Amino acid sequence: MWVFRTIGVTRCSAGVSSLARCLHTCPVLEGVTKANLSKLRKKTGFTFVNCRKALEKFENDLEQAEKWLKEQAQKEGWAKATKLQDRQTAQGLVGVAQEGTMATMVEVNCETDFVARNPKFCQLVTQVAMATLGDVKAHPQWTLGWLKALHTGDELKQLQIGDTTLGDLTALTIGTLGENIQIRRAMYYSVPPIPTKHVGVYVHAPVAGTTGGQSGSCALGKYGALVAFRRKNTEFQNFNAAELGRRLGQHVVGMSPLTVGEMPEVREEEEKKDGDKQDEEERSTDSDEDETQMLRQTFLLDPTMTVGEMTRQQGIELLDFVRFECGEVEES
Repeated sequence: MWVFRTIGVTRCSAGVSSLARCLHTCPVLEGVTKANLSKLRKKTGFTFVNCRKALEKFENDLEQAEKWLKEQAQKEGWAKATKLQDRQTAQGLVGVAQEGTMATMVEVNCETDFVARNPKFCQLVTQVAMATLGDVKAHPQWTLGWLKALHTGDELKQLQIGDTTLGDLTALTIGTLGENIQIRRAMYYSVPPIPTKHVGVYVHAPVAGTTGGQSGSCALGKYGALVAFRRKNTEFQNFNAAELGRRLGQHVVGMSPLTVGEMPEVREEEEKKDGDKQDEEERSTDSDEDETQMLRQTFLLDPTMTVGEMTRQQGIELLDFVRFECGEVEES
């Protein structure tokens, strides 16, 4: 009796196991094909359970399932964004995009450096940068003259990208990554499209796989700079505007000037005309200006000269610059 019962149980277990394997390896799961399930997971990044639920709901229709998944993720993302909105966001990335004489620089913040390196977060920063650049291009009158405009995060969230807004994309990313994410600011930069006017870009500590800020692309990093300059002397040979702009931007990031300032000899001539001896307080003020005025600073890439001397050597005039540092506290 005992032997018979043991054999019976064993056979029963084997039968159930075989049946389970058969059901598991079957190409159709309750009307959902494995091929479509695999495609949907790869395309959307959502879980197996959610993808299967979507395909079952729409009878294996990939397009409808994908649309429904994104709608659900959007709702969950906005709910999570509201819940996390008070969390501090001191990490993140600066993104720089350029096309010809137009450039934009954006800052998007998150809670941790781990998320800042996530491909989905990097994609969001790129989308914000390209959307701001597209907004400049959508207003041709802005590109005819000198443009410098700072936009807040709330303004940027209203920008369209495809059939959605940057605000919706941010909420979707929050829902996916589970951290508070804030679009902080963007700077539009444009100079007239003439051969003598140029915009240089530079990104420091770039994220691997991004393009370094070359024309028509987007670069991501922890620091960024835009520099506007004019070519005064067209007789100089081997003039490389992109490389020169990159070197000036590198100086801006590294030396943190506050203003363009004046060429050193201009100040000296003015002081000679005044004929007054400077007291100690005035000399101290001049020393501070040497540290904060870009043209009077020692050039970062060649300490034997000032930036002013470098620009004279290259036959250019420095017009303006902007520097972003991710997470920096702006002075009120």
